[in-house]
Amino acid sequence: MEFLLFCGFIILAVLVFDSRKNISLLRTQIENLQHGLENATRNDDLAAATDRVAQPAPAIIRAKRSEPVERVAVPLTDDPIPEPVAIEAAAEISTSEPSAPAISASKRFEDLIGGKLPIWIGGVALVFAGFFLVRFSIEAGLFGPAARCFTAALFGLLLIGLAEFGNRIPRLGTIFTDDIRIGHSIAGAGIAVLYATLYMASELYGLFGLTTSLAGVIVVTLLAFILSQKHGPPTAIMGLLGGFAAPYVTGLGPESVAPLVIYLGVFTAGLFGLAIHRGWAWLALLATGGSVIWTSALLFMDIAKDASIVGLFIMLLAIGGVLTLSRTDQNYGWPKAAMRSIPLVAGLVQLIMLAPLIEFSPISWLFFTVLAVFAIALGWRDEEMTPAAAGALGLAFAMVGAALSDHGPDHRDLLPAIGFAVLFGFAGHVFVLRAKSGRMWGFIGLAAPAGMLILTALFGRFGWSENIWGAVCFVVAVTAAIMAWRTRLAVPSLIMPIASAITAILLVAALWLWTPDRLAALIPVAAAFGLAVWARHCDNQTVAREAFAAAMLGALIAAILSVEMISTLFVSLAGETDLYSHLPAVGPMILELLIPSLALVALAGIFGGTLGKRCSAAIAASGLTGTGTFAYLLLKQILAIGPIDQFFQYGFAERAIFTHLLALAGWLLLRRSWRAEWTTTMTNLGWALAGIALFRFVYFDLMLLSPTSVYQAVGPAPLANLATLHYSGAAIWLWLFARTGPVGDSASKWVRPLEIGSLLATVAAVLVTVRQAVHGTNMATVMIAAGDPGDLMSIDRFGYTTTETYLYSASLLLLAIAWLARGIQTSSALLRIAGLLLLTLVTFKVFLIDAAQLEGVLRILSFLGLGIALIGIGWIYGKIMRRDAKTAGEPAVA
Repeated sequence: MEFLLFCGFIILAVLVFDSRKNISLLRTQIENLQHGLENATRNDDLAAATDRVAQPAPAIIRAKRSEPVERVAVPLTDDPIPEPVAIEAAAEISTSEPSAPAISASKRFEDLIGGKLPIWIGGVALVFAGFFLVRFSIEAGLFGPAARCFTAALFGLLLIGLAEFGNRIPRLGTIFTDDIRIGHSIAGAGIAVLYATLYMASELYGLFGLTTSLAGVIVVTLLAFILSQKHGPPTAIMGLLGGFAAPYVTGLGPESVAPLVIYLGVFTAGLFGLAIHRGWAWLALLATGGSVIWTSALLFMDIAKDASIVGLFIMLLAIGGVLTLSRTDQNYGWPKAAMRSIPLVAGLVQLIMLAPLIEFSPISWLFFTVLAVFAIALGWRDEEMTPAAAGALGLAFAMVGAALSDHGPDHRDLLPAIGFAVLFGFAGHVFVLRAKSGRMWGFIGLAAPAGMLILTALFGRFGWSENIWGAVCFVVAVTAAIMAWRTRLAVPSLIMPIASAITAILLVAALWLWTPDRLAALIPVAAAFGLAVWARHCDNQTVAREAFAAAMLGALIAAILSVEMISTLFVSLAGETDLYSHLPAVGPMILELLIPSLALVALAGIFGGTLGKRCSAAIAASGLTGTGTFAYLLLKQILAIGPIDQFFQYGFAERAIFTHLLALAGWLLLRRSWRAEWTTTMTNLGWALAGIALFRFVYFDLMLLSPTSVYQAVGPAPLANLATLHYSGAAIWLWLFARTGPVGDSASKWVRPLEIGSLLATVAAVLVTVRQAVHGTNMATVMIAAGDPGDLMSIDRFGYTTTETYLYSASLLLLAIAWLARGIQTSSALLRIAGLLLLTLVTFKVFLIDAAQLEGVLRILSFLGLGIALIGIGWIYGKIMRRDAKTAGEPAVA
């Protein structure tokens, strides 16, 4: 039943093909008729126009039109038409008959279903009638073997004779002349019956030897070839169906694999010859498909002893199918390369299916290698067939992967992997410089060795040492480097950058396997240097981006190796005081962090122009970040603050020094004039350092670990203590940053916030100075316990005395006056406004807080002194404002 369905599908495909051909013929005829009508219309229009121009006598025109005339070719020029020619052209009248109306879709469908299908199905029925008649005779024992074969052959010859001479039979001949498809169908059925008869006589009964059987198949094939010259595709189709169906109808056993393969080979070769002679690409495809169906069926049988001949047939079928299709001109709208590659792909896939059945024996690799070489040869002869070589490489990957994963470690599987890597790699290197297909050959040459290396690493399980794997990676990297060198001068394409990237990746892998783990960050950085040199030599931006990627990979590995530094950062943000115990040792960090970071900085400095501004800036930032992190590690070694009592003693001093060093470095970078190519990088770095310093001051010294909230020794001197110096230094840095050149030039919007921040830091410095003067070195409201670990915090709150609150008011009042005076002196509106705001706040504090703690004469004197001071300040400030307004020519404010 399945075979009948397959035959029906083949017949339907042929019907569709024939219908498309008929429809195309009808369309051409209709277009020709329409073209004739248009010519007639143009001739009538030309005659009318000539009548108007020449004005000939009516009698002459009638006489001219009454006489038969020949068509006159009118020249297509812009010159005036001569009068005789115009008269002859006007006299020409089209006598063509009206064209027939176009055939409707319903009419075509009716013709197909009612006229064509019955004829073709009838022919197939005749074929099966002959087959099953023979089978019935076999099962019933009606005839002997020779009589059965003779009867079947006679039936086939009778069908062929009827197709050839049926039109001469009295009374029945009109059937063949009315519809030529009847003869086509019967001829094809006769050919199919003859094929079946030959197979039955040779394989089932042994009436013929191998030589006689092959000669008979050749004779029938030639007969089909001759008949197809007259009867066309239907005869060839019937012959094809009969030839492929003969073994199935007569019964197939595993013991007859070799003769069946020989029969299929000769039969398919005949079909290929017919396809070449008639230019029928469809016949070559159907012949290939029929043989593939048979060989696929054989692969699911016990054919171990005949595997070699099946593999040989598969190989020859693939080669013959490709060569046959290359000799035909039809492609049915498919790309030529795809059309011709169908047999090759089918053969390679079937060889992959065959190989496990014979345990990937050398013969299976030989057959596959032959097809691979054939695919490369196709690409060499015809550049449009290069995709066939790429497809063969992909299937070679599948073959090798299946072999490596099929069983345990077997070094015999290495030879095919190496062989295909060399075969396709060499072909890719040889043809990479071709004009049209060079890019694809380049991909093939790069993918072959790299892909085989990956498959071996994933599925090989050979247990090699790291040194051996490193050597393999190095060898493959050399092949990719050769490809990059050969394509360096070619038309810009992706081959050279891809080859460079593969070279770098494999060299990194090799060095990674050969060197200790502590050098892991240095290896990608070294590769980045090599890629940068290569990018500068070739002037290729893609390779420059690869260098950037390698550099950033090195930075990432360095960060991973110094993960303890990152964990220290997070615990410090959480308020941890014992940071020293979280830090790594200095020695390993030299190789894992410092040297790679310095190398990144050098890379950005040397190849800044090649890498580009953004890439070089990112590389420099990564290197400087790593260098700064190592510098932080070194600085933490000086005091080695671990226990809490050491934090009480030195914690604030160490933190203040770090903050001011960062601010100093940032200020020096922003203040200095750099070369044009370094200006942006150094300015950004300066701002980054300044931002880190500001963050440390705000987050740690004002919020998380402020000396006024958490106990830290700041020193006994009221004015020379660390708190006063640190907060005053922060105010000075902010003021200096606000007046640094790059700020005013490119970041003017940050000037005012920095100045305001400096004023706020000054207020904080005054407050912390008063706090220290009253309470001494320990001015915290909360003290971290240094005793029992279970007692994490012990509260020691210092109250605010009247003296302390008055000192705050007095100090802030003096600061406000200083700001006002300085603002008046320098005409700085910011300082004057800040002084007035601070003065207002201090006034409210005095009235609402300080005065509430005094009584009697002290309260009176305080209010009196404050009032006089405020009046005097107001009088002086108003006088200054009126003077400034007069100088500017503005009306004075009352």
